[in-house]
Formats: sequence, C-alpha cells, structure tokens
Amino acid sequence: MALELSKVADPTFRDEIAQKIVPQETRLDFNYCLSCGTCDAGCEFKGLVEGMEPRRFMRKIALGLREEVLNDPFVWLCNMCGRCTMECPMGINMPNVIRCIRGKFGLKASGTLQETTETHIRTGNQMGVSLEDFVETVEWMEEELRDELGDDSVKFPVDVKGAEIFLLLHPREIGVYPEALKTMYRIFSAAGVSWTISTKSFDVTNFGLFDGRDDMAAKIMQFTVDAFKELGCKRLVCTECGHGYWALVFGSKYWVPFEYPILHMVEFLAEIIKDGRIKVDKSKNPERVTLHDPCNIVRKAGVVEPQRYVLSQVAEDFVEMWPNREYNICCGGGGGALALDQKRVRMQKALLKKQQIERTGAQILVAPCHNCFDQFTDMKREYKMSIQIKYLMDLVDNALVR
Repeated sequence: MALELSKVADPTFRDEIAQKIVPQETRLDFNYCLSCGTCDAGCEFKGLVEGMEPRRFMRKIALGLREEVLNDPFVWLCNMCGRCTMECPMGINMPNVIRCIRGKFGLKASGTLQETTETHIRTGNQMGVSLEDFVETVEWMEEELRDELGDDSVKFPVDVKGAEIFLLLHPREIGVYPEALKTMYRIFSAAGVSWTISTKSFDVTNFGLFDGRDDMAAKIMQFTVDAFKELGCKRLVCTECGHGYWALVFGSKYWVPFEYPILHMVEFLAEIIKDGRIKVDKSKNPERVTLHDPCNIVRKAGVVEPQRYVLSQVAEDFVEMWPNREYNICCGGGGGALALDQKRVRMQKALLKKQQIERTGAQILVAPCHNCFDQFTDMKREYKMSIQIKYLMDLVDNALVR
C-alpha cells in the first residue's frame, strides 16, 4: 500500500485546497480529520445513495489523492447540507471543502449548474428574464390585483428611492409563479410598509454558492449591493429562497461587504405579526400543516423559530416532523442538485422526506425555500402523494384579516 501511495499521492494537494478554500478560517479544518466516520453517521444519505461517503472522501484528501478526489462522484452528489459538520468532533466544514473542490480545480458539472451562474452574470438573473418581461409581468399582476381588490390605485413599487424594504424575488416568481407577486403585495400593503423592487437587481439567487466559483458569486452579489445602495433602502428582505438568503449572509462576510440588515421572508413575516402590523385569523387555515426546515436557512443561518411562531399564529393544526430544526433531513435537492443531471438520485433521497411527511398526517407541507419547494414538487409526482406544498407567505396571505 505504501508503494502504491508513493506513485499516486500528491503531497501538495492538501496545501493547495488550504490556500484556495473560502473562508480561509476553515482552511486547516480537514488537516484535523480523525477518519473516525462520524460524518458518515451524520449523513442521512449514506447507505441510501451509492457514493455518499464523506469519510472516504476526506481520507482521500488527507492522503493527497488528487485525481481520485477530483473524479469522486461525491463532489457532485453532496448536497452541502452541513449535517455531517454538525456531528464532526473536529468541526470540519464539509460544504466549504466541497465548494472549493467544485470551483477551484477546473471541474465541469453535469447539467446546467455552471451555465446558470454564467447566465446570471450575463443577464442580471439566473433565468435570463428580460427587462421587458419583468415589466410586463409586474403590470399583468397589477391589473389582476386591481380587479380582485376593486382598487384602481394598485401599483407595484418599482425602483422607489428611499423605501425601507428592498425586496429580492426569485426569478421563478416572475417567469413561473407570478401569483406570488400578488401574495407579497397583499401582505406588504396590509402591513403598511415602504418597500420596492429593483429592475437592476431583483434576483435573490446566486448559483456561485453551489458551483464554488467565489469570483462569480461576488459579481452576482455586487449587482444587489449596488442596486440597494442606489435606491437608498434601509433593509433587505429575501423571498422564500434558502440558498439565496444564505449566499447574502455568507457573501456579506466573504464576497462583498454589506452592512445592512438581511432578513429572510419568514423573519419579516414574524416581525409584522408580532408588531401587530397585520391581523391574522388561524381558523382560515384549519388543515393539518407540517414544516420543512431548509438547510441553508436553519442549519447554516440559524433562523429556526420565526417560521414556527408564524405557523402558531396562522395555522390551527401545526405539527412538527421528526427530526426537526437544525437536525432536519435535507430535502435532497440542495447544493445545486436540481441543476445537475441526477433526478434519479434526488428521488432516492426524497424517500426520507416522504416518510417524514407521511408520519405527520399533514395535508399541507410548508417549504419556505424555492429549491426545496421544487424538489418536493418532483417528489409529489414521483411518489403520487396528495400533500399540498405551499410557501409560508401563502398561509399568511390566506389568514389575513382584511
């Protein structure tokens, strides 16, 4: 074995990772790996999906097996959920290691992960939505709201300088789910807050977080920072997107300095209910509801209780999955998996969530993350489930006392 390693090991490989990893505070983490296997025990998908072996992957790094690491399926199978990091006695940050390997060694992903990042750089949003399409969609939703509310004064606040809230959308809320714009309008209007959407930067997503190219991620974040400062807003609120929110929180430390408050939508909803800025009636949502904890929001960013407070106020029958909070099971679609060519693997992973959900007896699954929402939509079709999948703001909107 010693002879074989002398032929294939690259003693500089581990040092190269250490120099390239972001953030640099974690650059020595993997040097302390005990190869104890606790990461394997923490990974919910170990044994469920072939190739999900974090301990073996870390051992290859420790031994300097450059080619074996760079060609290991684990690089792209890992959802970067951080569950293994929670269990690691040495605190090794696996998501940061995976990001580094993906983005700093010239690897090419299957699917459209890297192309999506490049589309965002080129067009200002990951779906390539044109300014004309953006404006037309907003005007279309305005017209529908005027008819629904009987109010001809309805107007989405676009590019309003000095607004308190700078709202970031998911481009799917423009190109696929435009009804979400109406939901947000009704809630924000009921709360009486000053808010705006920017035509220069409306996309909360940042696939540079997934593909590990920190230079590209910084460019994408710069779009938002520049637009925010140009409009002179006070706070930034993200729609229900887990990775987009975490990219901003992480990125404000390591990509582009940003000193203003960043709130996920669940935090904002909890705030306006607690402050009495909106009135809600939980009897309007009588169905049994359960909650998914997106990894980027809960495990990484530590936003755990606001969404639970909101559900306690807007749902009559809220039940927890088990495990929950920071011990949640990843949906199986994170880490850019939806943009990779691995639907079969995603559905294998989704089996664990299917079982969790079914044990609650819930009729509605709240998934406060677009990525998780889409993974669960695929799961629902794959396993012919009857569960309704909703965002938290959908239940708030339905519970509004108008």
